[in-house]
Amino acid sequence: MIDRVKNFFERNVPKKILTPIKLVAGLFAHNFLPKSISLIAAFMCWFFVMEAQDPTIEGSYEVPVTTSNASYEYLVTCQEKTVTLNTLAPRSYFVKYDANAFRIYANLEGLGEGSYELSPQIVMPQGFELVNSDPPAVHVMIDSLSERQMPFDLVTKGNVSSETAIKSLTKSMDIVTVMGAKSLVNRVTRIYGTLTFAGNTESFESQIPMKAVDANDNLVVGVRVVPSVVTVSVELESGVAKKIVPVVAELTAAEGWEVTKVTVEPAQVEITGAESLIASIVTLKTEPITVQTGQRAFRNKIRLDVPDGISVKDREVNVSAEVVRKTFVREPFTNEVVTDDASTNDTSTDNTN
Repeated sequence: MIDRVKNFFERNVPKKILTPIKLVAGLFAHNFLPKSISLIAAFMCWFFVMEAQDPTIEGSYEVPVTTSNASYEYLVTCQEKTVTLNTLAPRSYFVKYDANAFRIYANLEGLGEGSYELSPQIVMPQGFELVNSDPPAVHVMIDSLSERQMPFDLVTKGNVSSETAIKSLTKSMDIVTVMGAKSLVNRVTRIYGTLTFAGNTESFESQIPMKAVDANDNLVVGVRVVPSVVTVSVELESGVAKKIVPVVAELTAAEGWEVTKVTVEPAQVEITGAESLIASIVTLKTEPITVQTGQRAFRNKIRLDVPDGISVKDREVNVSAEVVRKTFVREPFTNEVVTDDASTNDTSTDNTN
């Protein structure tokens, strides 16, 4: 093989160029086998030295999850905010790269409204080997944007000074707007703000943050209340009156049913407020509740519908009732034959003639 190479160069290469080539070829051809073994051994020594200096180790990165190819008309919510990547790489790589060098995204191309479990797409720097990801899949909710206007409740906390009473409460607005994903907006059943009294002796104005909650009074995270703050003006006046009034439960049933044996505990409550407000209050009603059809026994806590400027010690009462079918009274059956008066008269006239 080497002789053929020499002959080729002798025939085709000028002598000026041939001399260095012959020299290199001669050096390579001389003791070819020992030199090849030495070269392989040197490479293996280099490899093992480098491996000892920069060994392959396992490390992890916590990488934020993003979404891609989502339609602008949808609101996307990913349950997992980050994913932990367990990787293999030379030790120097873990010093060189941080979590910003990695990318994890959920591809939403072609997906409509709904809930999906997707395997995330992972992009890593060259030289890293993925061992596993935790969690292996991410949960994505694709929802349309929605908004709904709702009234809000004003919940009072504490009391004003014992020498003063609340004459009036004035809110800057009565209706607010809930905005967000359609599924989350539909969960909102109530919006309220808390007005705190701390022994106030003079009229004041307060900024009340609005909160959106579900049927279990749990805060609905992910929706926005606009405006988020409502201004409430409280006018106080001297002269406090107290009065004990009965509580009336506002219960209704579906058509064909009726509510009976209604019991309220406590049956009476003490209300406190300005004399001008107290004088006009005869009873205190609960918030209206419609009992479900077929619910034979009803028992629940119901909030009192307390007018602005009036305070009570406890805003909830226990209400129990029975729900029964309405009884229909049938008209009595009669065998009497009803005849036409005009025809009777005509017959009588004919007979007389």
